[in-house]
Amino acid sequence: MTDDSQQQADDNRIASLVHDFQQMGIKFDAMLPKQLEQLRDLLDGIQIGDKPNRLINYNLFYRISFNLSRVTNMTMSELSHTLSVPFSTATRMVDWFVDNGYAQRLPDPEDRRVVRVALTDSGRELNQTIERYMVQHFRLMLSPLTVKEQNILLTIMEKVLSALHESEK
Repeated sequence: MTDDSQQQADDNRIASLVHDFQQMGIKFDAMLPKQLEQLRDLLDGIQIGDKPNRLINYNLFYRISFNLSRVTNMTMSELSHTLSVPFSTATRMVDWFVDNGYAQRLPDPEDRRVVRVALTDSGRELNQTIERYMVQHFRLMLSPLTVKEQNILLTIMEKVLSALHESEK
């Protein structure tokens, strides 16, 4: 096989994998347990700004709760930057978190103008539930592989993600 034909075969394989992962994402959404499904429905009903047809992506909920679970008392600016969303979007999501008991706003002891955000016990519990669910389903996806193949795949995925993070700099 020539280099060009190998490249084309690899490109087709990658395109097929991307498509399959997108399709699995749709199926993954359909398998959400009842508690997460109810949360998704609540999050889907939140409007962003003055655009009534643009609804919040519930994946943003997980991204916010994940970041707040990793960094204690994150500022709104830090959260907005970490999520790569406008400050106003992060504020609206945090409003929802606070209104529903998943987060609380805290004053900054050093600067009264700064607002910090932290998960409540309920928010931490929901985040842990989501993480356990995701890990469980990822393990299920890996189950056809041997332990050695799983380790190889995870190492490769970590390297790819590392390269993606480096390219963002």
